[in-house]
Amino acid sequence: MLSLFSCTKVVYTQNDVLSRYKTRNDVQITFGMPTEKQVSETSETWLYQFDNSKVELYHNQQTVTVNTFSRFDRYLLFSFDKNGNVVRHDATGIDLAVRKPKTGATIALIGGIVVAATTVAAIIALQDFQVLNNLGQ
Repeated sequence: MLSLFSCTKVVYTQNDVLSRYKTRNDVQITFGMPTEKQVSETSETWLYQFDNSKVELYHNQQTVTVNTFSRFDRYLLFSFDKNGNVVRHDATGIDLAVRKPKTGATIALIGGIVVAATTVAAIIALQDFQVLNNLGQ
């Protein structure tokens, strides 16, 4: 029954959220310094490492320039052209979608649980009554 209802709905998908960032400055204002970056003649790619216990950015004090990115389970990539415009974004192991509560679904879920629990309790009570009634005869 729990799988039939979702108590939140997606307002903005992860792609919607990441598409808001148009420039290197937009990215840096929101996410701060990248964990690592790759620089080539035509582009620059920034990698942000995320904490493994929750969707929280690992706050960096310094960026390391690398030829190959380190392996992280949870990370966010932004690629920029030479003018600093975002040309690509990618996220792995994180969910940046924006959700809002669905009050109706939550009420329906709770109501369904109450009805199911009441039905089970009534069936058990009826069976107990029948057993006691049979013992009394």
